[in-house]
Amino acid sequence: MTFLPGRPLPADPQTSSERTLYHAQRTSGEMGTMTREGGTWQWRLLRGDGPDA
Repeated sequence: MTFLPGRPLPADPQTSSERTLYHAQRTSGEMGTMTREGGTWQWRLLRGDGPDA
């Protein structure tokens, strides 16, 4: 089972809400999370390849 934080990113990011956590799969196959605040997106990659994964 894959951990997916937040909501799936809408097909049209313009319909997203500020300060809401979303997740989406990047073209590289990695899962990322993002939030939007003040019109700026903040991205983070989720990684599960470490000893504490």
